[in-house]
Amino acid sequence: MSISADVCFRISKWLLLRRDSLTKRHAGSGPQVFNHEAYRQWREQELRGQFTEYFSTEDVAGKDVVDFGCGEGALCLLVANFGVKSITGIEVAEDRYEAAAARSSDRSLPVHPRFLLASGTEAIDLPSSSVDVLLCFDVLEHVMKYRSVVREWHRVLRTEGRVFIWWVPWWHPYGPHIESLVPIPWCHVLFSEKTLLDTCARIYDLPEFKPRIWDIDSEGQKKPNKWLTMQALPEVNKLTMRQFERLCRDVGFLVRSKQQRGFGSSIPARMTHMFLRVPALGEYFTSSVVYVLGKA
Repeated sequence: MSISADVCFRISKWLLLRRDSLTKRHAGSGPQVFNHEAYRQWREQELRGQFTEYFSTEDVAGKDVVDFGCGEGALCLLVANFGVKSITGIEVAEDRYEAAAARSSDRSLPVHPRFLLASGTEAIDLPSSSVDVLLCFDVLEHVMKYRSVVREWHRVLRTEGRVFIWWVPWWHPYGPHIESLVPIPWCHVLFSEKTLLDTCARIYDLPEFKPRIWDIDSEGQKKPNKWLTMQALPEVNKLTMRQFERLCRDVGFLVRSKQQRGFGSSIPARMTHMFLRVPALGEYFTSSVVYVLGKA
């Protein structure tokens, strides 16, 4: 084992034990990651906050809206109350699609969402120029065929349409989404991908490690250690803001607005906000970024 791999493992184990011994929330240790219903409620609250903080009912009222990567449909159900003409959720994972479709029968909604199971990961099963607003909230980092997908956004969008994006980009301190196993900020900057995968495998098998809901099978047992055979970090596309903006220009989108958010309200956290607009460096201090795209 290399020195760097040993260092990564030892720091991760120390942070894991320290994190779980404290009552305050730390990365990857919130109560929602241990209970399915708590996670669903947390997810719905997060999506509601993401929309209402940056957008309003006027942004979607009277429009044909699509939620790209709708998950279990929480954002669709919210937007259905905002005077939309129609709301369609598109999801690639069959289990999440089925959960969303089961919720669409709520007769109290003024507009009933329509949910579609995507036929693939590179195309959108909608006609060209059929969408006024496309939402992509907390999903973009998991879109592996993002070049094809952004082109599809452009195809289905009407001339005056908009794409609203809430995104946690790659250089976020926990960009790889492995903070439950490797709770080291910017671990993907400090260590190689192989080192991170090896560390995940070792941490996962520790008796001190508490499995999260995605680590438990239908029988309530801890799943086999998938990290032992992985060759790359799963379901994270490593897309940066700079790369994304270049892709948008190539496809024919204009960035109508961009809002970067820093970290927290503490004095040290607020001090990082001064770096947000520094080229390249700002990506490392971005907690989340909100884009509004329009056709050029």
